Amino acid sequence: MSITEKELRDHFTNKFGDFSKTLNGSQPAEISNLRREAIEAFAAQGFPLAKNEEYKYTPLTKVLLKSLKLDPVQPAEAGVIPPFNEHLIPELDGHLLVYWNGKLAYRSEDTPKGLVIEQLDSLDHARQREVRKYLATLTNYQSDAFAALNTAFFKHGSLVKIAKDTTLDEPLIIYHLSDGQSGPTYTQTRHLLVAGENSRATLVEININLKSNQSTFYNAVSEVFLEEGAQLYFHKIQSKCSGAIIVDNTHLHQENNSQLHCTTVTTGGTIIRNNLNITINGEHCESHINGLYLIKGNDHVDNHTVVDHRIANSYSNELYKGIIDDSGTGVFNGKIFVQPDAQKTNAFQSNKNLLLSDKASMNTKPQLEIWADDVKCSHGATTGQIDSDQVFYLRSRGLDKQQAKGLLLYAFATEFLEHISLPVLKDYLEKVIADMLHYDKS
Repeated sequence: MSITEKELRDHFTNKFGDFSKTLNGSQPAEISNLRREAIEAFAAQGFPLAKNEEYKYTPLTKVLLKSLKLDPVQPAEAGVIPPFNEHLIPELDGHLLVYWNGKLAYRSEDTPKGLVIEQLDSLDHARQREVRKYLATLTNYQSDAFAALNTAFFKHGSLVKIAKDTTLDEPLIIYHLSDGQSGPTYTQTRHLLVAGENSRATLVEININLKSNQSTFYNAVSEVFLEEGAQLYFHKIQSKCSGAIIVDNTHLHQENNSQLHCTTVTTGGTIIRNNLNITINGEHCESHINGLYLIKGNDHVDNHTVVDHRIANSYSNELYKGIIDDSGTGVFNGKIFVQPDAQKTNAFQSNKNLLLSDKASMNTKPQLEIWADDVKCSHGATTGQIDSDQVFYLRSRGLDKQQAKGLLLYAFATEFLEHISLPVLKDYLEKVIADMLHYDKS
């Protein structure tokens, strides 16, 4: 029997008291008060319904009601952790964190100089008070139910600090693996990263759902702070996520002269909602935001982005590309805000999509809101099919129809790979794209 939104909301609200008891006094009042504010905000909002404009084309609540029972398994009850090495990307080396069904399963023994990693559930009261000055300062938990749910229930996750003037030669790699081995599972993972002044680092975050026939609900929040002059390459990979319901809230804050290179690659999932929010709060900042989504079957992928220019003399460039087949659905809603003090801003946004079947659909809405007059800004979107003239040209050069289409799709998608900073990751994604598009590179 299906459940109602109110029943699901009440389930989480009622469970909050039991969850708080499990913490057993391990948190200071500052964190307790934050959690209480968050659960009250969640109870007041409830899960978003069809009338909610932000979720108009993404029926997350409807899918949750069909997929989750009233007592889904929490991470602490998620069973024994089996061997996981076979699920990691071969030859992708770096400092490794592996989360299995929401719990830390493995961490590399050696930590490079200048990199400090702590687990949120192991911080003492003093460290939690220190963390509070960052924690939940970027999230919109008062207005977004999923951010509120995570803020109330988070327990597992990492606190990452990159010291001033530190350059990490190898990436930090975070895997989130789930298999729902004990039944439908929900996780509320939280990450907090602070990149110190003039630091340089690469972060790779990878989601994999290992059992496509078992529902998992992954509700995550990440807050990232780039201090003056910091440079971060952030690659988010959602691969093999069939069966997964993912809500990913990522918030980034940039100070003077910082650079962000953010890429998101999604190759399927029952329903995935990526909220990427970037606040540019300094001069001479650069933000390069790129996304690629390949959708087939009945999968649904929704990318919501916000770039908020608050200070003068900054630059952002955003490009999202999608290929949608079968009855897949894509959603893109990108917003650029240029505040009154953000003169001399250059901001560009584009969304390009290819539909491969009559049942495939795409809802796209790029937006600009500008309150400054000395700026250069543009936005646009295209949705269409493969260019028949290009197919004809390639067939005239000896390719058959399927080979011609495969080559054009492959070229459309792999143009994105120039934004991937790690050669091993680039090669892996190139193979994933080729396999999905049935393109033989040989």
